[in-house]
Amino acid sequence: MSTTPSYADELTLALRAVHAASILTKDVLRSLSNSVSHESHAKNEPVTIADFAAQALLTSALHAVYPSDRFVGEESASALRSDDGLAERVWELVQRAGAALRAVSGAMQETRPLSVPSSKEKMLSCIDAGAGDQSTAEGRIWVMDPVDGTLSFMHNRQYAVCLCLLVDGVQTVGVIGAPNLKIDTQGKLGDRIHEDLVDEDGYGVLLSAVRGKGTYVRSMHADSLGPPRHISPSQHTTRSKTNLDFVETTVGKTSLCQDDHKAVADLLGSPWPGTVLWSQQAKYVALTLGTTDVMLRIPKDTERFTHIWDHAGGQLLFQETGGIIKDFDGKDIDFRHGRKIVGTRNFGMLAARPDVFDDVMEAVKRVLGRRTA
Repeated sequence: MSTTPSYADELTLALRAVHAASILTKDVLRSLSNSVSHESHAKNEPVTIADFAAQALLTSALHAVYPSDRFVGEESASALRSDDGLAERVWELVQRAGAALRAVSGAMQETRPLSVPSSKEKMLSCIDAGAGDQSTAEGRIWVMDPVDGTLSFMHNRQYAVCLCLLVDGVQTVGVIGAPNLKIDTQGKLGDRIHEDLVDEDGYGVLLSAVRGKGTYVRSMHADSLGPPRHISPSQHTTRSKTNLDFVETTVGKTSLCQDDHKAVADLLGSPWPGTVLWSQQAKYVALTLGTTDVMLRIPKDTERFTHIWDHAGGQLLFQETGGIIKDFDGKDIDFRHGRKIVGTRNFGMLAARPDVFDDVMEAVKRVLGRRTA
């Protein structure tokens, strides 16, 4: 008899929490008519009120059920503590979301509705719960990115609401909401995804995976989720090895060598770029749904790093459909070292369909070889 944990309860709660946070973010977009009010991080990166409110919802819901679990999140409440006007706008949004959740829970006669912060101070504490720099090598840690792809969110394009449970540094449960993604979850998967092909009338889709148990996609509605549909490798679109779709970010600031990305595509005879998406986690969603074939991350040097919330969960979704993700030394991506995946531990990343992975990796090594030639 198997003693492997099923994580069924964690998955159920994660689905509900990400659904609630996704609805919150989508309603912000609609209420502000695509002109999203935003503030700035110290690095002048835009951050919306939806970031803070969604992180507060996610953390509150999880902490109420799993009080011993820890959190790693992109946001901290420092900007809110120094700007009472901004804090008040976020608090109003959390209160509205809480009222909507209570109404839905009452209508569905839920015995345990999602926990929502009961005061502004508790909201700030929930946001700060994931702000510390802590080890991720041991124990249960929920990694979250409340709005991945802030710039595209602000322009009503593709973004993601992301949650992943790490257990001793290993991705175990991954749930990602894509509130603007318009696909037919009942029909053929594999249609192209585009930044501006937005689900204007609905609430997009939600993808989920538990390690060893496959990946599923559901439609999201204002007060419910549609039935799950399993995504199998056979459902992926099959393109020839000389016509691979590389999912890329071609605008804005990046620490990646996109000239090298193009060089890899050229060696394979594939067009570049293929699908253009700003959100990193949206790239994993596109790979998972089979709309793209390859994602590359060739950094400029080994000192570069990326944050775990840009990859945790999304990688699990793709891997559970048969996708392969490795660094350029052939190692698995290591989530055990806190908030950052550093180039000295994992240099670069390649995510690809299993039938083309080796060919793309060979092309990557040829391109990297030119650096030292």
